[in-house]
Amino acid sequence: MRKIVYRNIPGKGRGVVATEAIVSGEIVERSPVIPIAHGDSEKPGLSDYAFAWGEDVPGFEPGKECAIALGYIGLYNHGKPSNVRLERHYAENEMSIHALRNIAPGEELTIDYDIPLWFDPV
Repeated sequence: MRKIVYRNIPGKGRGVVATEAIVSGEIVERSPVIPIAHGDSEKPGLSDYAFAWGEDVPGFEPGKECAIALGYIGLYNHGKPSNVRLERHYAENEMSIHALRNIAPGEELTIDYDIPLWFDPV
């Protein structure tokens, strides 16, 4: 995570910003996750940071349909179009962030949440 930092983004709260140039296709971050049950993901304090995890994978362990990502992954704001994408690595209990295009220093990194939004996008 040497090329990114989290900062307060006006109107959005915390977000992730590039501190150095990031090239298209580069892995920006790879971090562990903590798998949790769907019901637990809806609890106050977790609901804004939980990701779908294994719910669409045949034979996946019940009670681990969601995950809390460590590192900065839970701090990426929504953007459409986005400049990074999220990839899940189920066997390793990890997620990674990959650049979809070149990203300049100072630019916010955003992912497309790809779900109905619970907020008005800024």
